[in-house]
Amino acid sequence: MLTIPEIEALRRTSPQLYEALQRLAKASLGPNQGWSLDSQVADRANFARVLGLALTANKIDPTKTGVLMKGSVPPTWSGAFTYVSSTTTITWSWTSLAILRADGTATAVPNGALAVSGLAPGTAYCFYPYWDDAAQALGWVGGIAGSAGAPANAQTAKTNLAAQLQSLQARIPLSQGGMAAATTTSGSGGGSGGGSGSCLREGTLVLTRERGAVAVETCSAGEHLRCPGPATAAGVAAPAAETWTRIERLEIRPADTFIRLYFSNAEALDVTPHHVFTLADGSPMRAERLCLADVLVGRFGPLALRRIEAIFAESRKVTVSCAPAREFFAGRHSAAVLTHNYTFTS
Repeated sequence: MLTIPEIEALRRTSPQLYEALQRLAKASLGPNQGWSLDSQVADRANFARVLGLALTANKIDPTKTGVLMKGSVPPTWSGAFTYVSSTTTITWSWTSLAILRADGTATAVPNGALAVSGLAPGTAYCFYPYWDDAAQALGWVGGIAGSAGAPANAQTAKTNLAAQLQSLQARIPLSQGGMAAATTTSGSGGGSGGGSGSCLREGTLVLTRERGAVAVETCSAGEHLRCPGPATAAGVAAPAAETWTRIERLEIRPADTFIRLYFSNAEALDVTPHHVFTLADGSPMRAERLCLADVLVGRFGPLALRRIEAIFAESRKVTVSCAPAREFFAGRHSAAVLTHNYTFTS
């Protein structure tokens, strides 16, 4: 029986003989009962056919139905990591993490925790979590130059090597680069990672009761931020019904990945990928999942998204927690876009 390489060689070197064999194959069993030299050749261990459904201009196309999509397009994931810290320890925990694959399937990551001890007080570290598809377990980059703690999963700085190890074959990164966490100089602390938390970029304006419009990083606990008033019968606060919410906690940390959103009111906002917004229908949505069809809530009415950009620059992120309202207005030029706060775990 002819093999696929032999058939391809015959097609190239003797197209007349190839066509003759094609006609002979089709007529071998009578009219309309023959076999095809192209479509009825058996696949073997070393050679096999690619269906035409998987091709565009004779090239394999990952968007086509003939391609196994499980690993051909990088997966995404949902969920976030949170941590608590002391002067010498950082403990990460995670619940309800899910990996969403290009073929439509999902992998649930078992809930768990990682405690790293033996760290220096008042020091920031980076962590690189990943899902190991072969071991079916969550892992952490460690044991390389710059690693610290026990186990040695805390990195003293972001490095290309750590990011590469996080993205090896059969590994799915569970963070956008290194997740930042810090030990305290005294007492306890905490925060989130994986999606960089729900944070604003430094320089974002908020409206305070005490000082008017100011950059969010200049605020402190005890100040009040402008926020929507009580909801109406339709479930949405009237634009005129505004009030104040008190800042309970505010943290400023390094960050280098942001999403910049441009709105229909000429306003813009830089946030971390997991920052949460309220859509016009009242549902929450992370910045990384927004699209141009979404309509958000603004201080003076609905806001349509005009453009979305990814920003990669060394900067700082500001995490705000406030009460009783867990949302407030913010913006790049004025406090005009409704955004959620972050609820700390400690």
